[in-house]
Amino acid sequence: MGEVVCRPQPLAPLPSGVGESASPKAGQHLSLRVACAKGTSTSFVAHQYATYPFRLSGNLRLDPTDKERVYAYIMNASPGILAGDDLRMSVEVSDRARLYLTDQSATKVHSQSAAGPAAAVEWNIKVGAGAYLEFVPEPMILFSSAALTQKVDVRLHPKGQMVLSEIVVPGRIARGEFYAFEQFKSRLEVRSPTGTLHFADTLKLLGQSNRFRNHAFLTDYPILGNFIIIAPDLDLDRLSQLIHTTGISANALQFGSSPLPNCPGLLVRATATQTSILRQFQHHIVSATRQLLKQASLPKIPK
Repeated sequence: MGEVVCRPQPLAPLPSGVGESASPKAGQHLSLRVACAKGTSTSFVAHQYATYPFRLSGNLRLDPTDKERVYAYIMNASPGILAGDDLRMSVEVSDRARLYLTDQSATKVHSQSAAGPAAAVEWNIKVGAGAYLEFVPEPMILFSSAALTQKVDVRLHPKGQMVLSEIVVPGRIARGEFYAFEQFKSRLEVRSPTGTLHFADTLKLLGQSNRFRNHAFLTDYPILGNFIIIAPDLDLDRLSQLIHTTGISANALQFGSSPLPNCPGLLVRATATQTSILRQFQHHIVSATRQLLKQASLPKIPK
């Protein structure tokens, strides 16, 4: 059994007007809306709210020449995701707006007690007409005895575009911790604005009870990645070609891609020998997508 970390009591949200909004939905820990200024192509943060353990940056303008896009960070003031957490976040990219959203560092999913509750995370994401979202979080590390259920609900306009990324590390590998977590379950649903289901994707990883945990492929390529790219104006064949020209050795990275059902996009699954390799691949996917959409190149993202 791993070390169990207890969360301190939440701090009260900041008052209205002090970097946060006054009207979040009940039970919500974080919400962000990016809009596009009327009559221009300039995106801006129209609404943001965060309560403990989260904080949100403002628009960092990491590329001063790219006013069409907001660059924002999610910051976590706690040790990570703790047993029993029930965290709920929402992100909206309104019509014609663009957002690159990431976090400051890897998310650590801590151990749960023997009979304690698992942690839960829920994301509600909306992408409007002509809007473009890049949600590129840092890797998620599953500590010994950790258990997490994640749900991502996306409402995507037929003319909306997005890149979603997820990297999962099955333990603190440098410390010899490998598939010692309990389980990780992630459910993604992408729907139209009216609720019609385009597709769903479920990933369920077993840790200690995984009978394949010592299989050579898992031990050689332990880091897992999932990437979703959707854009109605994208040449998917050309995107697949660009993605496959990574310059990364097959001895370090294995991956495959497949068209998504009911919407113009690709699903890419990958495994890698090291987290840094999969982060490099993540950067490559975002850059290739921007290239084909004739958007500004991805700048350096300081962490």
